[in-house]
Amino acid sequence: MKGIGWVYIREALEKAETCFLCHLENRFEQRYVDNYLDELVMDAGAREKIIESRGFCNYHFYKMLASSTNPASSDGLGMALILKSVTKQLFEDVTADLRIGVESPPTIELDLRGRFRQSSAPSYLRTVSNQENCPACDHVSEIMRIYIKEFVQELKEDNEIKELFNKSRGLCIPHYVMTLHIVSRLHSKKFPHTAKTIIDKQLQVLEELQNNLSVYIERQDCRFSDKERAGTEKAVGESLAKVVGRRGTDRTLARIIGAREDRFP
Repeated sequence: MKGIGWVYIREALEKAETCFLCHLENRFEQRYVDNYLDELVMDAGAREKIIESRGFCNYHFYKMLASSTNPASSDGLGMALILKSVTKQLFEDVTADLRIGVESPPTIELDLRGRFRQSSAPSYLRTVSNQENCPACDHVSEIMRIYIKEFVQELKEDNEIKELFNKSRGLCIPHYVMTLHIVSRLHSKKFPHTAKTIIDKQLQVLEELQNNLSVYIERQDCRFSDKERAGTEKAVGESLAKVVGRRGTDRTLARIIGAREDRFP
């Protein structure tokens, strides 16, 4: 009997209008946001973690806000409780800055994951929430790592999943890179064939994008009517979604690419 992971992957392959892993990531991210506002906001452990991280990253805080102000939701209280806890900690941080004075900062840079590279960064930098410590980024990237690994396994072993993948809209470039990265970490003689299946599909996806964009560009000529142009209007948006993936997936990419070897048993 197939597990819930197989069911979710199959459903995404059948329903997704673009990258099926973007479809799954959207689903898991929204579920986390809803669950946090409904339940975790009152959990002591979750509250401690959000205080330690000084909140969510910019992207996920706005995702929380969008959900909490949804007319169908009464989660404004949840957002208020999160912000109250965070601002209390920030008040303490700023008060500490007043006591110690502003330090002369070394050169500070952010890496791909939003981390401060300077090991002895000034204490005032801790007041800025970033994706390195964001609990939502951590959760979404971990569950996506699990599901991408499951997909790779099923692609190797399950003919139905392989057939659905070949018929699907394929992957965006970020999720394509994540998937190949995980394939490369699964040391099995059968995985090179799996990698070829993924690469062949990606070439097909990119060729289709090229063709659609060529048609779109051609029909911008004044010789074509508005009706003829209308049939190609989605080409730019769909191509962009395939090139960069869903909004926020750069955080998942950074975490999966940077994961330790022992995360890929």
